[in-house]
Amino acid sequence: MKTRKDRFGVLRTLHPHLDRDTRPEFILRRIEKWVPAGRTVFIASNEKTPGFFSPLSVRYKLTYSSNYSSILDPLIENNYQLFMIERLILMGAKTFIKTFKGDDMDLSLTDDPKKNTKNWQKPVYTMDEEGS
Repeated sequence: MKTRKDRFGVLRTLHPHLDRDTRPEFILRRIEKWVPAGRTVFIASNEKTPGFFSPLSVRYKLTYSSNYSSILDPLIENNYQLFMIERLILMGAKTFIKTFKGDDMDLSLTDDPKKNTKNWQKPVYTMDEEGS
């Protein structure tokens, strides 16, 4: 699963549901139809808050690039290199969930388009009910 919650350079008005859709409780509900319980989920994220994704551990085994720091630290000199290593890991995943949907076949955490066309729509779901 790839989630980038960039604090800079992202116009929140163009991605109105990004903060909601990348919170652990929403991620858990969103991916449960794609990822069976007990599976290992590799999280490629730039989230800085320790334990941010811990709520997902009620259903999944979580792993991050930091779990492999003894291997990666001697090799990685910058964030771009880490991003590329994470992409290589994700290419081997049985299920790849992106932050944004690139095309209709992609699984994604948010239904907001990556390149927003400013065609505003009602949220697809809320915590109380899910839409179709």
